Amino acid sequence: MARLKSGILGPMTGKLAYLVGYERLGQPVLRMKPKKRKKKKPRTDAQKAVNLRFKIVNLFISAINDFTNVGFKLDVAGTTKTAQNGASSYNIREAVIGEYPHLELDYTKVMISKGELPCPINPKVELENNVLTFKWHVDPLCGYPLNRDQVMMLAYLPANNTVRFVLSGARRNAGTDTLLVHLEKGDSEQSKKDDVIETYIAFISDDRLSISNSVYVGRIEVGNFKNIKMIEKFLTTN
Repeated sequence: MARLKSGILGPMTGKLAYLVGYERLGQPVLRMKPKKRKKKKPRTDAQKAVNLRFKIVNLFISAINDFTNVGFKLDVAGTTKTAQNGASSYNIREAVIGEYPHLELDYTKVMISKGELPCPINPKVELENNVLTFKWHVDPLCGYPLNRDQVMMLAYLPANNTVRFVLSGARRNAGTDTLLVHLEKGDSEQSKKDDVIETYIAFISDDRLSISNSVYVGRIEVGNFKNIKMIEKFLTTN
């Protein structure tokens, strides 16, 4: 049985024939009642590819959900989508590469925030002693209110599907900020060695009403980084 809370012209709640009415994020939604499934047919590779794309992206988004809840909040405002829906939809469509069954996430194409604020210019990142130092170009002509924007930084460690991030860091005109990361050594059964870090950066306005697209800063290969530091130390002491 369906109910019309606001009269005959109002939104419907409940079931009516093949229709189902309900409220989602404050907006009325009407959809078809799902049909009873017949005997299952073998799934096609195209169907399997859709499921695999979703699985790959969902694993990533579930780890960074607290970040994308802010990063995609403004992009989905006024729709029936959640920020997680928006982030998943974009990355399923744009950031998964390859042919089934060899699909993978292209971290260079991943978007973890979406908006219209100017993006960070020429961002770079370095790792030393478990501290990531992010740097970006400061436009000397950048005035108020853009110079009050705050940096958002994220480091994703795929080996253990873990993340470290900051949602409200230094101001845009600071040109640099740091992010502490914890790197697993892989010396226990519960964790693997963190040998790769994928890094991202974005800006959010001081009033939280605007945000920039995220920018992929780069991949840090932890093992190679340590080797380089050891070589540099050797060269400077000999």
